[in-house]
Amino acid sequence: MSALFCLGKGRETELYACIEAHLLAFGDVTVKHDRTQTAFVRKVQFAWVSLPRRKADAGAVMLSIGAVSRIDSPRILHAAEVASGRWMHHMLIRHESELDDEVKAWIEAAWALVGPGRKAPVLDP
Repeated sequence: MSALFCLGKGRETELYACIEAHLLAFGDVTVKHDRTQTAFVRKVQFAWVSLPRRKADAGAVMLSIGAVSRIDSPRILHAAEVASGRWMHHMLIRHESELDDEVKAWIEAAWALVGPGRKAPVLDP
């Protein structure tokens, strides 16, 4: 299903669909669409997809994920500790190939973090 925020945007819709398919493959994930972003929810929201704010980033989508520690990578555009031991990370996805093993591991860690009876994998800094 196409997210409301990228209706009429072909490239962004393709990227969104790729990310959504990966997230839904975990199972135990629901999708919450609104006008400006889509949230992926297990017990609570753990990943979000939206359009970037800068016009220079047209054709890309912004993927945001939660984590228990700061992910130190040049791929992360912005990271903030939103609560004690809870970090939010934002990255641009411009091409399907950027949804690689590294990004998939970050997404899986975010999914595991909010799941029942699961311990989030520790990511190497």
